[in-house]
Amino acid sequence: MLDTEHAQTPSQHLPSQSLGVPRLLNDMPQKPSLKLTTDTLSIAFETNGKGFMGFIEELPGAFIRGRTEDEAISKVNQEANSYLKWLSITPSVSFKTQIVQRHQSSLAVEDADNEILLDADKEKMDEENSRNMVDLVWYSGETIHQIYSKSGFKDWIDDSRIRKTFYGENPKSIREIFDHVKYCQYYYLSRMKIAFEKKEEDFMAIRKFCLEKLNEIYCKNNNSLQFEIDNEHWTLKKVLRRFIWHDRIHGKAIMRILEKQKQNGIIDEYEDPFHFMESNQ
Repeated sequence: MLDTEHAQTPSQHLPSQSLGVPRLLNDMPQKPSLKLTTDTLSIAFETNGKGFMGFIEELPGAFIRGRTEDEAISKVNQEANSYLKWLSITPSVSFKTQIVQRHQSSLAVEDADNEILLDADKEKMDEENSRNMVDLVWYSGETIHQIYSKSGFKDWIDDSRIRKTFYGENPKSIREIFDHVKYCQYYYLSRMKIAFEKKEEDFMAIRKFCLEKLNEIYCKNNNSLQFEIDNEHWTLKKVLRRFIWHDRIHGKAIMRILEKQKQNGIIDEYEDPFHFMESNQ
């Protein structure tokens, strides 16, 4: 049995560390925390028959991918370990898995499009759980912002990324990827049918704004609201999970570009705070 608890203090103050109660904006942030009381991880799969995307329920935002379900499952330990190391937790076990949900989709799952509403996404959040989710969303944002800020060749083009995706042209440089993540924050906020005006602000200012708006929903309704938008079902907890997932999947893309820059002699070293390159996914 694994019982872990973290970790590492974010460098900036959270706007709303807990969605459980209204808090002053200058409250000290809580450390992102994670408690695992089992060595068996629950996987919820989505597939269109061409690709498989699995979400690890105990690690919000953690995911696995593969052309087959077995290929995706083979990456569980790599993904779980990188997630725990991101939170400065050193795992000491090899995880078992149980598949708890399968969702058949018509989306381009092989291209990372997904729509699944996890059973866990529908659960009520107590104050501790909501606080931990928000702290993870904030810390995840800080992490990808750190990677971007420390990248020197932001406009270097990775030719292998030049292609069409389900949402248009695939971002092919570090700057394009980061800008995509930055402005997609407003997309996730809109999934809760919140009226707002987009502002041209820096990355963490947008995240702060989104968390403040989501906090208003939590204080009134907890996680009880469920919306259907464009044939996809959303809850507050799903939106928070997707913030982290989106940071991670595009953070991996940035790290792969940095690794190519290193292999081509453009840079000597790079930092990998998500610990993605150790997993070789």
